[in-house]
Amino acid sequence: MVEKILFVTKGGEGCDEGFSYALELAKTLHSGIAVLMVYSKGMMETYEDVMAAVAFAEAGQLETVKELMNKQAAEINETEKKKIKELAERCRENSLEFIYQTAAGDSITAIKDFLKTRPGVDMVLLSPNLSENKKGIDFKKLFKNITKPVVTISRPAGAQV
Repeated sequence: MVEKILFVTKGGEGCDEGFSYALELAKTLHSGIAVLMVYSKGMMETYEDVMAAVAFAEAGQLETVKELMNKQAAEINETEKKKIKELAERCRENSLEFIYQTAAGDSITAIKDFLKTRPGVDMVLLSPNLSENKKGIDFKKLFKNITKPVVTISRPAGAQV
């Protein structure tokens, strides 16, 4: 079975949003799912962490600086492992092949690089955490660089009272 579907999402707590749609589509197409989890390069460098690191560095406490920077990276890795395990389990329960890859940086470059190594992918699904934020992805650039069909998954509309 080939991973015909590439589900692209931003890494973090909400990375599985939209995965149910990808799962149902994969079951319908009798295909596997590849997950590409993209992290922005600056994700590990929040303003507060940088300022705290600077303060400790100025005070000569370099070990504390290393601890601060490694703590956030460890938290991101722990969340990633937990989420990937959940997604893999959902695929296993449905007898679907599952692979994943993580990338740091630009989403479009990460997708393009992934597709170079996996030419069997037929479709790219963008999770809501990528497709709904106008700063999340540049669609003009995406369509210039990606020749596969691209589907954006949106969040369900909320009920209005």
